[in-house]
Amino acid sequence: MAAATTVIAGIGLAVTAGTTAASFAQAAKQRKLMEQANIDAEKAMAEARKKIDVNYFDQLPIQKEPYELQREALLSSGAQAIEAARETERGGGAAAGRVQMAQNEAQAGIRTAQGEELSDLAKLRTTEDSRLRDIEVQLDLEEVAGAQQAASDAQRAAAQATQAGFAGLTSLGSQAVDMAPLYGQDLGAQQQSLSGMQFSPEEFAKFESLGKTPRTDGFSSLDFEQVGGMSKSQYKEFLKTLSPAQKQMLFTNPQYLQAMSTINPFAI
Repeated sequence: MAAATTVIAGIGLAVTAGTTAASFAQAAKQRKLMEQANIDAEKAMAEARKKIDVNYFDQLPIQKEPYELQREALLSSGAQAIEAARETERGGGAAAGRVQMAQNEAQAGIRTAQGEELSDLAKLRTTEDSRLRDIEVQLDLEEVAGAQQAASDAQRAAAQATQAGFAGLTSLGSQAVDMAPLYGQDLGAQQQSLSGMQFSPEEFAKFESLGKTPRTDGFSSLDFEQVGGMSKSQYKEFLKTLSPAQKQMLFTNPQYLQAMSTINPFAI
């Protein structure tokens, strides 16, 4: 019965450990999403600014051809009028003067029209510059607002996931404490579960650093296969050498909990 209780407690601890790990993973995922969203927003804004940096009215030239045609027509008609006046041989000088005066007035009118068109184009360019500037300011404001909102949402989600993770750690520690009385029970199941475990060099170093007399020489006296082959009395003596932190590291390890959950308590 004690073995069954240990197994049930171990399963609960494993579930809590998995949930806690998932919470921290979700927090990390939210932070990555926030970073990617900011990168995507910056790219989109850069593309948008490239398009509004061009004032297409700057490329719009004044249409000179109509004015040139008017000048040519005036010169042609004036020459014809002067020639006709000379052919009459009467009043030719006065006629030429009047034609020249009319041409001067017409040329002045053409220059005035060109000036007005240039002025209109300048107004269009200025108006378009102002409009594009307003758009860019609006994009800046939207970029700031969007980035702040995205950052806030991701930060909130990450904080919630982190909070859930720490809550899981608290629960995990509580369950580990609750399981402490069971450490002295089901010794056979414990040995069997420990015997199949593996530690990385970093984990062995951490295990030794948590001991009652911490080792710093880089070696470890922990041998999982050897633990599995101990007699009950030897295993009890082994447990006495462990500090509480070492026990927690061993008996809350996912490998140990997984192994305990698969053991048939009635076969021990």
